[in-house]
Amino acid sequence: MIKTAGFLAGSPLSPINQACPDWGSAKATYRLFDNPKTTPEAILEPHIRATAKRMAALDEPLLAVQDTVFISYKGHPKVRGVGPIGKTDEDRGLIMHNTLVLTGSGVALGLLSQNIWARQEIPEEGHQEKIERLQQTAIEEKESAKWLHALRETKERAPPGTRVVTVADRESDVFEFLTWAEELKAWYLIRACHDRQLVPEESEGFERMLEALAGTEVLGTIEVDVIGNAKRKARTATIEVKAVRVTIKPPRRRGRAQDSASNESLTVTVVGASERKPPEGEKAISWVLLTNLPAADFDAAAEKVRWYGKRFTIETWHKILKSGCTVEECRLETGERLARYLALFSVIGVRLMHVGYLARVQPQLPATAVFSAEEIEALYVKLHGERPPQTPPTLKDAVRMLGRLGGHLGRKGDGEPGMTVLWRGWLRLYDAVHVIEMLRKAGLISSS
Repeated sequence: MIKTAGFLAGSPLSPINQACPDWGSAKATYRLFDNPKTTPEAILEPHIRATAKRMAALDEPLLAVQDTVFISYKGHPKVRGVGPIGKTDEDRGLIMHNTLVLTGSGVALGLLSQNIWARQEIPEEGHQEKIERLQQTAIEEKESAKWLHALRETKERAPPGTRVVTVADRESDVFEFLTWAEELKAWYLIRACHDRQLVPEESEGFERMLEALAGTEVLGTIEVDVIGNAKRKARTATIEVKAVRVTIKPPRRRGRAQDSASNESLTVTVVGASERKPPEGEKAISWVLLTNLPAADFDAAAEKVRWYGKRFTIETWHKILKSGCTVEECRLETGERLARYLALFSVIGVRLMHVGYLARVQPQLPATAVFSAEEIEALYVKLHGERPPQTPPTLKDAVRMLGRLGGHLGRKGDGEPGMTVLWRGWLRLYDAVHVIEMLRKAGLISSS
């Protein structure tokens, strides 16, 4: 496994037979992914333990960010063991639901939970039929159960004494998720999807959640860094912050869903984050957040808004998997093999996230904290044509060098290199690492 990870990390854009140095290694890699004993859980288990160890070393609130990504194999019609993931019959692949742990400043510590599966075939039905079917289906039988299972795994795997807050987008706004969190004594911060009904007697007379939020005064304003994606440009947004404590009614459930649903009302804090003057052509930021953490004043409420702003980090990690590691191009032919492959590349992708974000918040760390001696040597040889100095560079300097390899110009207004640039640099770096290793093995250069 360790050798395979080294081959694939060193050449993530290449198919397995090209990433491996010879046919024997490639054959062993194919057998590894075909071995039923090589489960995704077994691949991730040491990484999850290492994540928990990093968590235990920190005395600060940590963010367990949940999100789902669809891995498409529609370009490979011969793949077996995958399921529908889109609106057409050709959209087929696997679903990955991940929990990525971040520090409050956004440094990726690693995965704490991951589940990969193929969706069952979706029955042909009308819109109303679908609504009625879902209303009568117990939460344990729905795909929405992924949020609950990841919450439980987060609670079980987090080291005792650590302060962990589950952060998730609107899809997680399931009433059972909120009740499970109460039972598990787990903290959460999720974006609301529904304008839920309230218990007016316990919600200052308000009957709806958005009504209660609208009737609350603005506590103050903060600036939030908005990460760019295909739909928006990266920018800094000025956000008005509100907070109100309300009690929400349980939704109506029917059929089997009634047996496992809670009929008890639930008290939560609603935090509002609204951008009043977005740039021209940009959609205003408007978040309604639910949490069971206190947010009685401006500082506490603003903290929750900043935390939710870090959620987009997991989307960057998904982009690394798809664009940087090209996991959708893999042709291992079965869903079981692909799930093992995805688990391994998940760890490879996390490492790049860790290096990039750590350099921004702890720039003066020695580069040896995250780079091997061979990687530092390759950076200097590639950029300067010479061996590195005796004193190792700082992490910030090493990451900037990596960015230069990826095409970052490093001009005054360019800022620090982004994840895409770092990934390109990583690919070029490993070419140099391989050359140095071969020359050293052949005795053409010394180790000193």
